[in-house]
This record gives sequence, structure tokens and C-alpha cells, in this order.
Amino acid sequence: MAKQKDTLLDSAVELGVSLIIGYTISRFIRIAVARGESMLPTIKHNQPMVVDCKAYKRRQPKRHDLVAFKTHQKKGYKMFLKRVIGLPGDTITIQEGQVYVNQELLNEPYLKEPMTRTKKLEITVKKGTIFVMGDNRNHSLDSRSKALGLVDIEDVVGVIKKFK
Repeated sequence: MAKQKDTLLDSAVELGVSLIIGYTISRFIRIAVARGESMLPTIKHNQPMVVDCKAYKRRQPKRHDLVAFKTHQKKGYKMFLKRVIGLPGDTITIQEGQVYVNQELLNEPYLKEPMTRTKKLEITVKKGTIFVMGDNRNHSLDSRSKALGLVDIEDVVGVIKKFK
């Protein structure tokens, strides 16, 4: 059987199809690499993960979701990874190192260690926002801080679906 030669047009079509497929996939999932220790022990520094970018287009946020979201810090655009603790309408109370959601103690078996650096806090989560915290509570910039505060659901890039 004779070998067919690839033409420039064949190569261009193949490249175009590959770019379209790649772009389409990137609209639904994203590969991210964790930086820092705020989500220890659940997510480790330099750990790769898959982010479902369309999760909140299909459903509402759920408590305990692991989310990636945009934040606008002084040095420009950053992406954070945190756990959803409070949903719109929830009242979050933090006192004596414990987190309460609507006056019920939150069960958090994923925590690295007990929270030690904490002031009493009570906040009601506004419509269109979520209250997030890192699993490594003593080393996490999260919704407890005025620098970050409540996160707009619109700023959520996606839900972390799988990581190893």
C-alpha cells in the first residue's frame, strides 16, 4: 500500500481541530497546582488537581465544597483554594476555636489541628456570597479576615473534583 503524504492543509486542519478541542475542554475543566499550606492536610503544597469550572452553573454551592476562586489582592489577580463553610443566609459564629453554622457546631473531621488564633466572630452570609475557610485554620487567609471577607459566588472558578 502506498504511503500518503501529509499536506500543509492536512496539518492546518489537524492543528485547528486540536485547538478547538483544547479550548472546549478548558471551558469545563482546569488543571491547577496548589500553593501554600492553608488547605493542609486535605491539599498539599504543589499538589495538582482538577477543577470543574462549570459546577456552579449546574448546581448551587454546598457546604464543604472545595472551591477555587479569584481574589483581587494588592499584587493583582490571585486564585485561592478554600472550603465552603457558610452558604447565603447562614449565620456563622466562631468562638473558642469552634465554628457554628446557624447555632449548630460544625463537624470538621478534615481539620489539621484545633483553631488557636481566633477572635469571636459572628457574620450572616449575604445573598450571592459564600463564607470560606482553609482546613489549616491557624495558617489560612480566609473569610475571617477583612482582607478577604465573603467570596462572591461569581468569583468561584470551580469546584475541586479530584486530586491525588
